[in-house]
Amino acid sequence: MKIHGFPVVMFTILLFNVAACELGPSSPQIPSLTSPEGMANKTAAQKNNEGVDHLVQGHYEIAAGFFREAIAVKNKFAEAHSNLGAALDGIGEHQAAAGAFRKATEFGSNNPKISENELLKKHLQM
Repeated sequence: MKIHGFPVVMFTILLFNVAACELGPSSPQIPSLTSPEGMANKTAAQKNNEGVDHLVQGHYEIAAGFFREAIAVKNKFAEAHSNLGAALDGIGEHQAAAGAFRKATEFGSNNPKISENELLKKHLQM
């Protein structure tokens, strides 16, 4: 290899490394639902959205805490129940996740983002 070709090789290696870091690990998309726009219960909406921020980062236990807080404020909050199911799945609590997903379908069966959620379907077929 010629010395003047060395910078091109180094640049190419650097470019591939940067691209790999930007893409991150390949993992399935976490089904997370932000609060409906204009939701009357602002406290529940805020707690749910904070949980979503943690859920997408893989902070499942922290996210679960926020979803539980949202549900404590508004019990029939389908999106928060669905998100709690995803967080519980992330920490391996599959029976509890199935329970959260059941409540999500009970309160939000008309929401296709809930009813067509593949993770939810997987847990409810168990």
